[in-house]
Amino acid sequence: MHIILATEIWGHTPHVDTLAERLRSCASDVVVIDPYDGTDPDFGCEQDAYAAYCRQCGHEAFAARVEQALVRAGGDTVLVGFSAGATAVWSVLCAAECEARGCVGFYGSGIRTLLDRIPRAPVELVFPAYEEHFDVGTVVDSLAAQPDVRCHVVPQGHGFMNPLAAHFDPSAHEAWTAWLVRRMAAFTAS
Repeated sequence: MHIILATEIWGHTPHVDTLAERLRSCASDVVVIDPYDGTDPDFGCEQDAYAAYCRQCGHEAFAARVEQALVRAGGDTVLVGFSAGATAVWSVLCAAECEARGCVGFYGSGIRTLLDRIPRAPVELVFPAYEEHFDVGTVVDSLAAQPDVRCHVVPQGHGFMNPLAAHFDPSAHEAWTAWLVRRMAAFTAS
């Protein structure tokens, strides 16, 4: 099994490599896709990261990068994404030509604009209880009504898995990383 790991707007940072290494126990290959062609831009703050993301990549181009990686990897693949990466993997998983085992996405706030899309494989999404720009409960209710979509709502804030984010939560990061490794192992077993 292959894993495609789509990053947040922060790009391919050292903590992404640490996560990819933990996921390698469940897969023959882990490929990291980011908005900056594999570089770590080392942003000073989230506003700089978001501005660079919009200027250098954007949502459609990021989803296209994920889709290209999926085509190269083949159907025995699980998509994992965080924030903008979660939105990108959702978009790809809902594409008519998508062939993947499934998807796990963390705090993909952009998914709220793609609720009319239907995923073509099982999906698990993790959302914070609160997002500044939309009502999480309404989005979760809409997504959970779809077949093969399971949503989890956590008390931590957007970015809780990222040490660079304002809402980083070390204990939640460790617990949800362990959960993610178990989910990837379950995909391998299926």
